[in-house]
This record gives sequence, C-alpha cells and structure tokens, in this order.
Amino acid sequence: MEFSKKNIKIILGIITFGIVLFTVSQNLIAVAGFLSGVLKILAPVIVGFCLAFILNILMNFFERKVFKKLGKSKKRVVRSLLRPLSLVSTIIATLGFIVLLMFIIIPQLEDSIMLLVEKVPVYYQDFVSWVDSLVERFGLEISTEMLHNPQIKIEDIMAMAEKLFTFESTGDILNTTMGVTSSVVSGVVNLALGFVIAIYILAEKEKIGKFTNRILKTVLPHKPYKHLCDICSVASNSFSNFITGQFTDAFILAILTFIGMLIFGFPNAAVVSVIIGISALVPVIGPIVGEIIGCLIIFMESPLKALLFLIFVLILQAIDNNFIYPKIVGKSVGLPGMLVLIAVILGGNIGGILGVLLGVPTASAIYALVVDWLKNRNKDNENTEIKSELVTDKEVNAKVETITEKTEG
Repeated sequence: MEFSKKNIKIILGIITFGIVLFTVSQNLIAVAGFLSGVLKILAPVIVGFCLAFILNILMNFFERKVFKKLGKSKKRVVRSLLRPLSLVSTIIATLGFIVLLMFIIIPQLEDSIMLLVEKVPVYYQDFVSWVDSLVERFGLEISTEMLHNPQIKIEDIMAMAEKLFTFESTGDILNTTMGVTSSVVSGVVNLALGFVIAIYILAEKEKIGKFTNRILKTVLPHKPYKHLCDICSVASNSFSNFITGQFTDAFILAILTFIGMLIFGFPNAAVVSVIIGISALVPVIGPIVGEIIGCLIIFMESPLKALLFLIFVLILQAIDNNFIYPKIVGKSVGLPGMLVLIAVILGGNIGGILGVLLGVPTASAIYALVVDWLKNRNKDNENTEIKSELVTDKEVNAKVETITEKTEG
C-alpha cells in the first residue's frame, strides 16, 4: 500500500474518529449534560426554524393561490406587497387556530368531561338496575351483590390519590410545584420566542437561504456539497408533503365528520369534529384517541348514540385510509404500513408527542433517500455491465479481425 497524501488523510481521519468515539463512550453522562445544556440554550432558535418550516407551507399557499395576481403585477410597488400580505395572513390564520383551540374547544371539552364525571354514578346505577332486571326476568342464579357494593369505593380512591401525591415534606411539594411551573413557563417562552424568530425567517427566507448556500459552497468540496443539497431537497420535499397532506386530510376528515354528525343527529357535532380533525394530525395513534374522546363526549348525552357514532367514525376512517389519504398525500410520502408503525413507536419513545409527529416524515425522508440511492446504484451497475459488454464485444471483434488477417495472409 502506497502512503500517498490521500491515504494518509484517510488513516488520520479514521484514527481521529476512533479517538473521539472512545472519548465520548467513556464520558456519556458529561456529553449528555453538555448536549442538554446546548439544546436548552438553542431551544428558541430550533423551535423558530421548525415553526418557520411549517408556516412556510401556509405562506406559500397564500403567495401562489390567494395573492397570485400581486406577484404578476407590472408595478413594483404592488409586487412588493406579496410577501407582507402573505406573511400577515399566515400569522392571522395561525393565531386564529390557536384562539379557536384555547378559548372554544378546550373549555367545551373541559365542561363535557366534568359533566361526564357527574353522570358516571347515574349511568352505573342504571347499569346495575338493568343487570338486576335481566337476572330476575330469566331466573338466573347470579349474585349481583358485588355490583351493588363494589369493593373500590370513593374513600379507597381518595386514599390512593392521597398516597400517590403525598410528599415527604412541604419542601418537596414546593420544589415539585416550582419545577412544573418553571417547565411550563420555559416552554411558553420558548414557543413565543420561536414564533417571533419564525416570522423573521419567513420575511427574509431568500436572503438566509442564499447566505447559507454560499457558506456551504465555500466550506465543502463540490461532491459533498452536491450530496448535502440532494439530501436536504429530498428531506424538505418529504416533510412538506407530509405536513401538507396531514393538514389537508385532517381538515377534510373534520368536515366529513361534522356533516355526518349533523345528518345522523349526533350531539356536540362542532366540538367532536374538531377533535377528530386535530387528532388525525398524529399518525396511527391520533385517530384512536380522537374516537375515544368523541365517544365519551357523546356518551354523556346518549350511550346508544355513542355506539352508533363509533360505528360511523370507524367507517369514515376506513374510507379515509383507503381512498382520501392516498389521493392527497400520494406516493411521495407513503411508507409501508409496518414502517409507519415503527416510526411512530420509535419517535414516541425518543421524543414523546413531538417524536410521534416527526417520526413519520423523518422515516419518509430516510426511505426516499434509500430508494434514490438504490436507483442510482442500479443505474451504475447497469452502466458498468453495458460498458463491460461493449469492451467484450470490441475484444471479440479485434480477435476476429486478427484471425481474419492471419488467414488472409
């Protein structure tokens, strides 16, 4: 093996990587603490970039669909209004959705849950009376004393709750309360700062993009730069298609649920349909949670209607999964069902709710990159085979010509 400059660089790179990997493995706690501190500091910026990526999809909709004519105007002043109007419309739509969620849906949901808690004892007594009537009518030798006197009573539940939330000292209660309050306040502050950062990013996204591209082009060699651009392009398309598809599908599902509930006379149509739509944003797990919450809300009004609603929403989900969602999202994001489930489980274990939301688009981006790599690999192999066949044909032709010349000679 010749020790050229290229080989020496590769060997030094491998040695350096091995040393860094060994050092990190020996100091995992310190490295984890350092990364956690860095993430806390950069949290608003990270949240801002994530929000900017999501809101950019909505802003592009306003620019390309709603205010499209402004961008084609011959007057420069009119064209300059395209970005500000689209950005303001995006902010208004986002804040409107948050207000709808916080001041209309959540209070209504809270009232429904409190009403459910109040009616549970009544429903339980009706259930016990129904069981007693069945036992008496059919002459069954079954004791219903356990139903009349359940072993788990209110006193037992309160005692369990007291034991669960009992702290060793008042200081523990204060520390826990302060910790929870601090986490909530920190999360709200990071979200607010991230939203402001996202607005600045959207307003100057072309300048930021050009500046970042110039830095990468200057720092990286040509091939790594090209590969990085390809990876970013595939990842961006996968995330954009996923987010656009999920929101569009959730909106359509909410509208269909609302119309169906009005037709069949189910109560609380507006609240339940919004809950079904929002829960549909989370793949696999979300629709199940939305259906359960919807059934509980309707159950307060009528247990029979709750059962009928469950049947209705299951049929609607089947139609959505087999016809609507594939048409909206298409094959660009579509993953095999097993990979979707694995992405949701792994994402949830790693990052909770945020991990569940990001698991599928991340897996979709990786899947798309692997598919592209396989296609390119197959093309290279095919080109190699064609070249080898051409070389073989040339060699055969050359040998035939040589033999012919010798024969003629």
